[in-house]
Amino acid sequence: MKVLVVDPDPLFSRLLKAKLEKWGHRVTLEHDSDRAYDLIAKEPYRMVIMDYDLPGIGGLELCRRIRAIERPRYTYIIFYADFSEKDAVMASLEAGGDDYLNKPLNTIELQLRIRAGKRLLNMEDMLREGAGNDISTGVVNEASFREFFRIVIAESLRAKKQGALLYVQITNYAPILDAHGFNPTESMMAGVATLLTKIARSSDLVARISDDTFCIMLQHTNWDKCLPVAEKITDQAPNIAVMLQNGAIAPEVFISATNFPQGDLDYLYILDESERVPYNTASAGQGDGTAAGDGAAAADSAPS
Repeated sequence: MKVLVVDPDPLFSRLLKAKLEKWGHRVTLEHDSDRAYDLIAKEPYRMVIMDYDLPGIGGLELCRRIRAIERPRYTYIIFYADFSEKDAVMASLEAGGDDYLNKPLNTIELQLRIRAGKRLLNMEDMLREGAGNDISTGVVNEASFREFFRIVIAESLRAKKQGALLYVQITNYAPILDAHGFNPTESMMAGVATLLTKIARSSDLVARISDDTFCIMLQHTNWDKCLPVAEKITDQAPNIAVMLQNGAIAPEVFISATNFPQGDLDYLYILDESERVPYNTASAGQGDGTAAGDGAAAADSAPS
């Protein structure tokens, strides 16, 4: 689990970091609450363990700002301090803290509290990765897409129909996330999802299958008939701009395609392992009768 420890004492924080890493966590240290917020705004820490009294904006305000970040995954926050005063406990919880520990820290109690928090985060992940939509973009999430694709493959085999998967990767997702943080990056991804939904036919399915990649499933369509769709995405994606104080960010896309079904190949193999034809290569070879995966089958209809 990715953990941020915020404590003004370098020696104490290094000792705490050593314990957490021994328990299998990936730990980042920060000593100032302002710099800690800058880190959290850019990176999705699942747990923050912090002192109540921090230089900068302070522990309570840092907690409030973390809670104001709109993220699909929850950040679990543990305060520690001399909580002999009930007012301090109430202030921590009202600011959005999930748990608190008294100083000096008891190692066994700390480990138990972290385990309890991890169980809650794991439950949230199970719910998020189950059937439904991607929270940030509103399109189908990966788990639902895989289940639906399994059914579509079976139906395609029975009906002897061909379909295509068009993968749209946002190649600058990681650099933008590192430079500008989660919220602007996900706003950009939401714009891409809206564009793909508008371009796709009503019979197509748009899904987000990873942080930086969408997939459009086009039924009754061979991959080479997807080129008009790919052209529209390539032309219009740069117009998606999220305005920031120091400029704007826009997606850079890489598009590839493959056909389905592919003989007797399993649906998971097609999704994860099968060869994909890059859009530029596909454009150059348009009309040559070759296809990604299982040979070219005539499309029943082409995307608009």
